[in-house]
Amino acid sequence: MAEELKISYFEKNPRTCPVCNKEFYHEMLLTGGGRLIAGNLRDDLRRTYEKSKKYGAVYPLIYVVAVCPHCLYAAFQEDFNMVDSHKIKEAFDSYEQRSKYMHEFFGPDIDFKKNRNLISGAASYFLALDGYRYHTKDSAPTLKKALSSLRLSWTLEDLASIYPNDNYDKLIPFFQYKASEFYTEAIEYMQNGKESFDKLKSFGPDIDNNFGYEGMLYMGALLGTDASKFIPDPNVKAKTLVQAKRKISKIFGSGKSSKSKPSALLEKIKELHTRISEELTYLNENYGINVD
Repeated sequence: MAEELKISYFEKNPRTCPVCNKEFYHEMLLTGGGRLIAGNLRDDLRRTYEKSKKYGAVYPLIYVVAVCPHCLYAAFQEDFNMVDSHKIKEAFDSYEQRSKYMHEFFGPDIDFKKNRNLISGAASYFLALDGYRYHTKDSAPTLKKALSSLRLSWTLEDLASIYPNDNYDKLIPFFQYKASEFYTEAIEYMQNGKESFDKLKSFGPDIDNNFGYEGMLYMGALLGTDASKFIPDPNVKAKTLVQAKRKISKIFGSGKSSKSKPSALLEKIKELHTRISEELTYLNENYGINVD
């Protein structure tokens, strides 16, 4: 019976860390058998999952990042070996700093040789934010940092719902804001060619769907709009909202769904466009700010 209720397994063959050259076994999520029961798609394109009567709550996001348990270098599985050869020593030498900050945020008991849980899953994305500092442009590292920040905020949501007294909710706005910054940079780097997206398997933002470049523009606009709520200066807020609106205006203008613009995404883009327009109208009427 215990075998039937497994939700994950450790890979048969070890991986070799490109930073410290030590071997480890990465844990993978088992699929099928009713483990994942897909729910709704949220406005931030996160897929929700219903709790399985047989397996309980399953969190697929926590298995995405490969983490070396020896030096705590981390990256998405498909990018794990794409470390810049000129930065390996820097990555190796920064182990103590990674360990220090990880334990300050997530406690002393994290062990990546053991089965993942929500806390170590959140820590894996935290470590990936550092890991992509040592990557070449071929892995689109800035977008991966955006995805890591966003998914970290999602995992913190899950933790906050289970442990409401542990202050995980207080970390969420910070990592959402960092995701917004990284998305803005990633869009710029894709447009000017500073980073390569040719080998990118998925734009995400979640692991169940690839919403493509349009999804990246939408997420950049959505996160920027959400971040504007914390901006007290109406002029700066208006500038942030105008930038967000520009990100999605071309997609919104076409109005037709396609493979890269599925109807679910297009509908959310239209709703966000309306939301931003209404907020800009309010700023114009109440503060006389020109938002053209």
